[in-house]
Amino acid sequence: MCAPQTASGLTGTSWRNEAVVRRLLLKISRACGLFALSRRLTAKKLRILCYHGIWLGDDPLFAPALFMRADTFARRLALIERLGYPVLPLAEAVTRLYDGTLPSGAVAITIDDGWYGTYLHMLPALRRARMPATIYATTYYIAKERPVLNLLVRFMMNRSLSGQISWTALFPAASADRQVDLADAGARAAVADELNRRLMAIDGIDARWAEVVRVADLLRFDLGQVSDGRWFDLMTEKELKAAAEDGFAIELHTHKHGLREFDRALVIDEVQENRRQLARMLGGDPGDFRHFCYPSGRYRPEVFPVLRALGVNSATTTVFGLNGRDAEPLALRRILDHESLTELDVEAQLSGFWGFLSRLAAVVRFRREA
Repeated sequence: MCAPQTASGLTGTSWRNEAVVRRLLLKISRACGLFALSRRLTAKKLRILCYHGIWLGDDPLFAPALFMRADTFARRLALIERLGYPVLPLAEAVTRLYDGTLPSGAVAITIDDGWYGTYLHMLPALRRARMPATIYATTYYIAKERPVLNLLVRFMMNRSLSGQISWTALFPAASADRQVDLADAGARAAVADELNRRLMAIDGIDARWAEVVRVADLLRFDLGQVSDGRWFDLMTEKELKAAAEDGFAIELHTHKHGLREFDRALVIDEVQENRRQLARMLGGDPGDFRHFCYPSGRYRPEVFPVLRALGVNSATTTVFGLNGRDAEPLALRRILDHESLTELDVEAQLSGFWGFLSRLAAVVRFRREA
């Protein structure tokens, strides 16, 4: 449920177009010892890795900034171990960052949302590697035990690649009709946007699910294997509790995965309901949950006093970077790992060299534009 990382200056369209040059540069830089130098210079900074889910569906991989393959995640853990980065629980890592006792090159692993694929593949891989991790759990879909509908809708339209359908068949209340060419990616995206907008206006998860089923039938899209395979499901309450009992930290990610416009009352309601639900699911006191991840990584500084008043000790974003002792604890940076990154990319990011390269690229762009 998170947008791809763009703060590094080496992502997006230019990231793809310059991939070969960039990787050659990274290989040369590593061979010249610049990764090792960067690692020494950033030794006391905290590296927080960000993951989401494992793709459980068929090929091609859907939403590669959100989902990765199980074997890719296992290789990432092996890379961390091979490079000798110590992995700490998030709460301990944050405490030790600010009291100055963080071990050299410390890493914390965070996993957003609480996907079923996380439970099925990531947690066993972490147990085998003997690495701790924090799961930021958004609780609405866990409690309802329904697929995450906005992503399911986008997937459904992504895979409906042929034929035409009328707009009023899709949306009977529409005032004007037109034909939708399903071979047109833009047209499919427009349908997904409109359907998700209309779903938000429907009361109740069961009614929203029924609407998704209706549209899937119109598109002749088989929801069976998607539902049976739980491709877009979060963990159940039982699975989340099992994860906690296995020693994985469960922390805050709002109840409905949203902080629209960062309205103060909404922020309070979302965090407190998230806490109440987690306490109900896992046992314990709502106040036990003190670490937070902003939905989709987006935040505003004006929310910091609200979170502090709620007793939140740390909050993570998807802004790229490492964290020093001067980092704002309610705007911690992370390294968003995803399927399209190579091991060389991840090594560069962990070492701190990627950040140096990003700052250099920003300086070059600024001078060109000046």
